[in-house]
Amino acid sequence: MKAKGHVIDEDALVERLLPKIEDRIKTDVVRSLISALEDQIYPPESAFRGEFVRRVEKASRGKGKVFKTTMELEAHLKSLST
Repeated sequence: MKAKGHVIDEDALVERLLPKIEDRIKTDVVRSLISALEDQIYPPESAFRGEFVRRVEKASRGKGKVFKTTMELEAHLKSLST
């Protein structure tokens, strides 16, 4: 093989390029693994939103108490502790 007037030994070229190619492949594989694990561990933001909306809707249908003053809240908390 000739390049710019120089004869290049193909085996030497492979020896030089092989580590770079291997590193790139390893990097791509590791990035893909990390991405897949993150998707499994951390659900997408849309899932958080959907879950939040469901919880708010469920809470609005429930028997929630609204305290107009801190005194009402304190009295309620005291009644729970006894």
